[in-house]
Amino acid sequence: MTQPNDLDIDQVAADLDNVAAALSRLSDGTYWTDEVSGEELPAEVLAADPTARRQS
Repeated sequence: MTQPNDLDIDQVAADLDNVAAALSRLSDGTYWTDEVSGEELPAEVLAADPTARRQS
């Protein structure tokens, strides 16, 4: 039985991977760019999810 305070370790690991990827993209200057289309990510997308890699 899962308790409400139990951590989902897989989700925590995925979140950390996303943060690391966002920091890497920031470092190499591609943070604001959709990784699939190459178009600029709107500020609203990044404000809603700072680790977003593409516009949905």
